[in-house]
Amino acid sequence: MDSRPITYPAGALVRVGDICRDAKTGKSGLLPINRSTWWKWCKSGKVPPGRKIGENTTVWPIEVVLSVGAQAQ
Repeated sequence: MDSRPITYPAGALVRVGDICRDAKTGKSGLLPINRSTWWKWCKSGKVPPGRKIGENTTVWPIEVVLSVGAQAQ
């Protein structure tokens, strides 16, 4: 298994599974938070609402995610 970090091009759209860590699988996300924290941040306005690209799929631009991560540190 390749353990190198994933790099995203400018303008990439990422899903919650890419943003948040997964304690069950041990997968680290872009931010060291879990899904419930991300959704709480969305609801409170700390994170802009994502863009729906399907019935059950919401995405955010990588730049937004990284800026939220920089502010949280």
